[in-house]
Amino acid sequence: MPAIARRPRPWQVVTMTLTARIVALMLAAQLALAGAAAAVLVANAQRAVAAEVAASVHAARNLVVATLATLAGTVPGEGLTAALAERLVEPRHARIAVYDSASGRTLAPGTAAPRPDPAPAWFARLVAPQGQATELPVVENRRVRGVVVIAGDPAAGTAEAWHDARALAALIGLGAAAQLVLTAAILRGGLRPLARLSDVVRRLSRGELATRAGPVSTPDLAPLAADLDRLGAALAAAHADRARLSRQVVGRGDQERQAIARDLHDEYGPCLFALRVEAQAIRDRSPDPAACDHAGNILAIADEIRRVNTALLSGLRPMAVGQLPLATVLSDMIDDLSRRHPAIRWTLTLPPDLPEPDEATALTLYRILQEGTTNALRHSGATAVTASVSHDAGGWSVTLSDDGRGLGGAPEGNGLSGMRERVALLGGSFGMRDSARGVTIHATLPPES
Repeated sequence: MPAIARRPRPWQVVTMTLTARIVALMLAAQLALAGAAAAVLVANAQRAVAAEVAASVHAARNLVVATLATLAGTVPGEGLTAALAERLVEPRHARIAVYDSASGRTLAPGTAAPRPDPAPAWFARLVAPQGQATELPVVENRRVRGVVVIAGDPAAGTAEAWHDARALAALIGLGAAAQLVLTAAILRGGLRPLARLSDVVRRLSRGELATRAGPVSTPDLAPLAADLDRLGAALAAAHADRARLSRQVVGRGDQERQAIARDLHDEYGPCLFALRVEAQAIRDRSPDPAACDHAGNILAIADEIRRVNTALLSGLRPMAVGQLPLATVLSDMIDDLSRRHPAIRWTLTLPPDLPEPDEATALTLYRILQEGTTNALRHSGATAVTASVSHDAGGWSVTLSDDGRGLGGAPEGNGLSGMRERVALLGGSFGMRDSARGVTIHATLPPES
């Protein structure tokens, strides 16, 4: 069974370039790693802040207990809470407040820990532990003079964690950006030869078979460039072989037509000449009037056969082509048309240094002008016909145009179709533009092999 092509799935249809896909994949991987790093950072920060807060609350409790023990018996009861508050040093991750029962006031510690800029609220909610608070009564002679409230304060810890996270994020971002930029630059540099290879493929597809990729600095693409060069060489060789075979086909056909023309000339010519001599002798010498009339009819038929034979010889093989310069042959053809059709203005443009083509090309140029002028005489009703033949490094070019009424939608005749096929066999191009203002035929032929 023949293999059935599978349709690509939606996620397999990719419109991004290879560089964009690789950069996008790297960016996705970096984002995933950044997310994992952020999760680890938050978890570690939560544990660290919780431990610091717990340690600060415990240290603050011990500090309050030790300070109360120092003040016991040395400070009168009414001033105990104020003296306690004055001597306390607030830890970094805890808050201490002393409530004086007698005055109803809340006293702050004498020395408060410095408070850094707070972290954003959303980050503080992620990192900060749940609140921890401890109350210690201030007792003197079994009388409660006040209460010391110790509460955990994670603000400093979350601020430190936020500072570290921001620095790490900036470092990771800069590293990721540098990695993406370097990767994109390396990919662009490595894949730059692909644009040249793509241009080589396009030019080969347009028929520019001499195009080659040449050496490629990217090792991964060097085999592809070498394969393209081998393909170009193979295509050029195949094209040259095809052109050679096509030219041989055209040449073989010309040889066959030449042989037929030679047979018509060498065999029919003498026979017609002998027939005319015999008929003329009968007409001139026979005393029988009826025989003379028959001889005259034979002479007329022989003349018609000779005219048809001459036309066949000209159609099969113009005798002047290959014997005279091409410019002379074409000029003679246009001059003959001018004599036979004086109502039409005939113009032929030839360069002064027109070279001599090979026989197949010369015959093709002659045939194109011959068929084009015949077409103009039969269909166009033209009053002016202009022809030109030129030659340059790219090959031969022939153009014929008239100012007639055009073909009017009539199908292309066998003569023009034959010229189109002959030009194609020689590797050229043939085009015809038909309009109400006339017909223009243009053909190009490659340089001779």
